[in-house]
Amino acid sequence: MVDEKGLRIKIGELRSDLGLFKDLEVSIGRVISEEWLEEAGPTQFPSITDLRDWDLKLLQRYKPFYMPFCDLCCLCTFGKCDLTGDKRGACGLNMAGQQSRIVLLACCIGAATHISHARHLVDYLIEKFGRDHPIDVGGLNVEVEAPITRLVCGIKPKTLGDLEDVLGYLERELTRLLAAAHTGQEESNLDFESKVFHAGMIDHVGLEIADIAQISALGFPKAEPEAPLADIGLGVVDSAKPVILVIGHNVPPAAEIVDYLMKNGLYGGVEVTGLCCTAHDVTRYNPKAKIIGPISWQLRFIRSGVADVIIVDEQCIRADTLIEAQKIKAPVIATSDVNCMGLPNRTRDEADRIVEDLVSGKQQGALILDPAKAAEVAVKTALLVAPRRMKFKALPDVSDIIEGARSCRKCDDCRRACPNDLPIREALAKALEGSLDALASLYDECVGCARCESACPINLPLHSFIVRAAERRLKEEKYKIRVGRGAIQDVEIRNVGSPIVLGEIPGVVAFVGCANYPKGGAEVAEMAIEFARRRYIVVASGCAAMSIAMHKDEEGKSPYEIFPGVFDAGGIVNVGSCVANAHI
Repeated sequence: MVDEKGLRIKIGELRSDLGLFKDLEVSIGRVISEEWLEEAGPTQFPSITDLRDWDLKLLQRYKPFYMPFCDLCCLCTFGKCDLTGDKRGACGLNMAGQQSRIVLLACCIGAATHISHARHLVDYLIEKFGRDHPIDVGGLNVEVEAPITRLVCGIKPKTLGDLEDVLGYLERELTRLLAAAHTGQEESNLDFESKVFHAGMIDHVGLEIADIAQISALGFPKAEPEAPLADIGLGVVDSAKPVILVIGHNVPPAAEIVDYLMKNGLYGGVEVTGLCCTAHDVTRYNPKAKIIGPISWQLRFIRSGVADVIIVDEQCIRADTLIEAQKIKAPVIATSDVNCMGLPNRTRDEADRIVEDLVSGKQQGALILDPAKAAEVAVKTALLVAPRRMKFKALPDVSDIIEGARSCRKCDDCRRACPNDLPIREALAKALEGSLDALASLYDECVGCARCESACPINLPLHSFIVRAAERRLKEEKYKIRVGRGAIQDVEIRNVGSPIVLGEIPGVVAFVGCANYPKGGAEVAEMAIEFARRRYIVVASGCAAMSIAMHKDEEGKSPYEIFPGVFDAGGIVNVGSCVANAHI
């Protein structure tokens, strides 16, 4: 293995036959501690220009096509600059360069998020388990533990400590990429696109580092085809118990909550539920935890009032979570330095003092950067807050919906703001006639953005109207999902190689991404089922994997109950959260 950090030895005093040495320092740039069977390639830890020639060959053959989402550049103090037609901005950049620069910035944001997530995880796991904790994503069933890292960096990570070297490389490259987007730097749109390729490459390494670290240290399923089934849906939560809701992507606080409950014999008395990828990973940690749903369900579940305490970590968290939590009188605990929510930092305070302030309402929330302390505070607060809140919710009564429908101006601003063009005004008109069915019918296609509410000139809580009209359906949402299995076994890949080449297996289809579907998640489930029936191998992750679960056949079974979790013809494979995309 190549050590990127190198080796430095310092000896205060050394006596030998050669003489007396004092303050001896020996520095070695790189240490090779293991030989590869194959010859090392020329681009280990590649820089942003090492693969540029190949990138440009691809870009000359497959030329970028730009459809500007904005005619202006507003990124520096010389602007705003009009870039329409053949115009150039004050810095000399044209529209093609500006569009590719924006894409690079977007890719850097995404890569930074995943790499930061990986760094947070690795630092936490090293502190808890040590640098020598072994990497194990599947035992003897997975020989190549980190295929992307091996390919890009040329190392074989064996311990958590080895991952630090890779993260250092990723962070260095990300800084260079971001610097290229500064005003007065890169001028070629093709070179911007080459850097976009580089950002995508290091992003995938970051994804892999994050998932193999948590699989290895937290005991997640290790390439298990038949991983356990977990509950998913708003209806699976026992609202008679105190309910803790975790939202985000970074699992340490949620895992610590499970540990605290188990250690204190409280697990059966408190519900641990989750939204988005933290929900995936907490069920990988303990299948008894429950998944509420994808990113688009945050607002509807918070307003339902079921959650007694809300824990947020990082990524895919609504920026009005604290505001919405205050409406239902649920305390919020932020646990990540990239999402502090304006809350006071209580990390160094005693847990009981924080609990007292949250329960009394003296503070609406707290920033606690110690996952173990955040878990203790969350559990103690939930136990004390639950009987006081009595599941206070922010959903309107039917009479409120009818009154709102009566005051509607019929301006249709709500429909114009809706990304799915839902006929909200028409549904409100039906409510005025005494039927909520039209509003309820919008529920499945609503992405939960609440832009309709922001657009309404009289501030009607239109999203809440839709959720309230479909409240009966919410309670019936009870499904099963197979928890994320992680990597694919070597034997599975060997077994499908020949059938894929010979056409016996038509191919592999991956369902990934966020839940902003134009026609609701049902179509995702239907597509996955159809592909599985046609002997495709179906793999899924993140919100898409959740949406696949939310469908039942005539016998009341979800796709994960109908189809096996094996990577083979007709299998539906949930690899896990978004960082598990590295396994696909």
